[in-house]
Parts: sequence; C-alpha cells; structure tokens
Amino acid sequence: MEEETTIPQMVDQARAGKLSRRRLAKILSGMGISAAGVGAIITTAGDTHAAMSHSAVNVHEDTQQHLQMHDQHLSSQTQGDVGALHNDYAEHAVVEDSMFAQPIVGRSAIMARKNMGLAAATNAKITVTNRIAIGNQVTVEWVATGTHTGDLPGLAATGRSYTLPGVTVVLREGGKIVREALYYDAAELYRQLRQG
Repeated sequence: MEEETTIPQMVDQARAGKLSRRRLAKILSGMGISAAGVGAIITTAGDTHAAMSHSAVNVHEDTQQHLQMHDQHLSSQTQGDVGALHNDYAEHAVVEDSMFAQPIVGRSAIMARKNMGLAAATNAKITVTNRIAIGNQVTVEWVATGTHTGDLPGLAATGRSYTLPGVTVVLREGGKIVREALYYDAAELYRQLRQG
C-alpha cells in the first residue's frame, strides 16, 4: 500500500516546526489549492492544537467513489439529515475544527458539534469552489453562507448573515470518515456576527 502525507499531517509538522509555513504553502499550491484555501490552512497551521496520530492516504483507493461519498455527505449536511451524518463517521473518528481548541474525538462528540452547527444556522449553504481527491483523501475549498439563528460557543444567536470561506480535508477508511479537518478563520466569523 502506497502512502502519502496528509494535509493535516503537514499542518502538524508546521505546528511542530518541522515544516516551514512557506514550504507548506508551496506544497499546497502545487496540489492545486487556491490562494484563499492555502491562506486558511496556513493560518490554522499557526494554531497550537495538540498533534494527533493520523490515518494515511491510500492512493490505491477509488477516488471517484470517495468524491461521490463526499457529495452525499454535503447533501446530508444541507438537508440536516442527522442520521445520515451519524452513519458517515467511524466510531473513533477525529475532527479538528478551527472553532474549537482541541480535536473532537468520537462519533457522539462529533454529532453533538454537528447538531450545534445545524441549529446555529438553519439556512446554511455550503458552496464548493474547488475539490481535489487523491485516493481516500478529499480536500474541499468552500464558502459557507447563512443566518446565525442559534447559539455558537460564546455567542448567542444574532440573526445576522455571514459568508465564510474555508477548506475541509476528509479521510475515509472502509467508507467511513475517520479524520476531518476544517480550516477557516473563526475570528472572521465572529466578527461578522457581532458587527451591527
């Protein structure tokens, strides 16, 4: 089985000082990620989340199948289909989200976070602007829009609209998400929601 370094692994290397942010940016650009996407990932690479052990990319996996599974995941998210989202994550999955200081570990904790997000923006829409897949890893650049109708950590519902670009890296094993990393500027989201 041929393995490659995942984007989350490279981010952890940058956090640990083993990979310069400039080199990380060059690698990401070479993968076809836009300047905005590279910026979101580089910003997150400066965060001090604890490094996690990661599953490896398997380049021999069916890339097209993983793209189809990702399309279904986005559809379930847009429709608020909590059952389908629950079934899409492995029991031991790990999610790193820019809004939280620590990784979210385990399907039940991930679903609690998903439910909070779905309740916080009942009309949320995710528009994919770029997507790259290698084997069982899918990297997606997106723009999320919606109206803040429910509470977020440290911020009660404001009724304000937001537009937020970001990048998500998804790694699957056995058809289930085992690792998901969401890179976006959480401070910008809160700035938009607090302005008045």
